[in-house]
Amino acid sequence: MFTRFRDARRLLGIFVLGLAACSEIGTPNPRLARGNFSTILIDPGHGGKDNGGTSGSRMPNALREKDLTLDTARRLQIRVQKAGFRVAMTRNDDRFIELDDRVAMANRRGAGTILVSIHYNATGNPSAHGVETYFWRADSHGLATRIERAVVSEAGQAYGGVIRRRLRLTRNPEIPCVLVECAYLTNPDDNRRAASPAFRERVAAAIADGIKEEYRLGDAGIPSVPELHAPLSKASDRYAEGWLKQIKNRCICGVFPLAAVVALSL
Repeated sequence: MFTRFRDARRLLGIFVLGLAACSEIGTPNPRLARGNFSTILIDPGHGGKDNGGTSGSRMPNALREKDLTLDTARRLQIRVQKAGFRVAMTRNDDRFIELDDRVAMANRRGAGTILVSIHYNATGNPSAHGVETYFWRADSHGLATRIERAVVSEAGQAYGGVIRRRLRLTRNPEIPCVLVECAYLTNPDDNRRAASPAFRERVAAAIADGIKEEYRLGDAGIPSVPELHAPLSKASDRYAEGWLKQIKNRCICGVFPLAAVVALSL
């Protein structure tokens, strides 16, 4: 917590200097062209010893993220295969796979492949709800945008945003990659939806439609974003996550200029 506004200003200065030192903004921004991929690597988040998010005892249904991600991923696999894409899965059963190993799988696939990581959210705030789609690479913004729009319009989820964040599965792969948080297990309404196989089928169908639209159109009609160059994401980054969220909230509340939020993501 900041005791004085001067401390906040000093920290903002550090962020700005760090942004200038470790990233480039405004460099040529690669865009995904029409038909530029033929293989989809689907990543069901968590698994094995890692349950991921859980619903908690106060929610209508006791849910574990790892179960829902695998179920949704299998449904997505069927749909994109029917559409003619080649499909690979990072896991097909309840097993634990390190994040860096998932990144390595994506990098071995190389050009012509996109990575779609499936997750369900959980938080201590039961009012948080909706779908959120994360990306980092400039060539993943169009894909993230189309998937977010499709899940909102077809699955009836609230719009949570297309969010640029330096995560292991959005920053480190060398191919276009997105991470979809389909619903909040800790929100009563989202919890009821996530427990329904029919809802998970709608989510899978929507993600598939977003992928197919990106294949047909590429990034056409999607506003471009600049490429950002920053260090690879690593395991220790997660320890700063709660602190960074506090700082971002202060940006939103006016303590820092909102533009500084970009620096906080690096």
